[in-house]
Amino acid sequence: MSITPENRSVERPALESLTLRSVAAVAIAIAASKAGVALPEGVPQELAGAMFNLVATLGMIGVAVGRARARGPLT
Repeated sequence: MSITPENRSVERPALESLTLRSVAAVAIAIAASKAGVALPEGVPQELAGAMFNLVATLGMIGVAVGRARARGPLT
């Protein structure tokens, strides 16, 4: 099934999910508030995006390392 504007929201990858990014941004804002740190507007969203990118990058590195250590082709 190809991705079209009509079904894009159904097939959106988790890393593109605005809900997950919003939850992460809210969690960062709450944690900063409890720690007594005042974050400028927009910073929690940027931190959430950076955190998602970091997790994705580390995941890809893990896959690459695991693949390099594999003794044979994946089946």
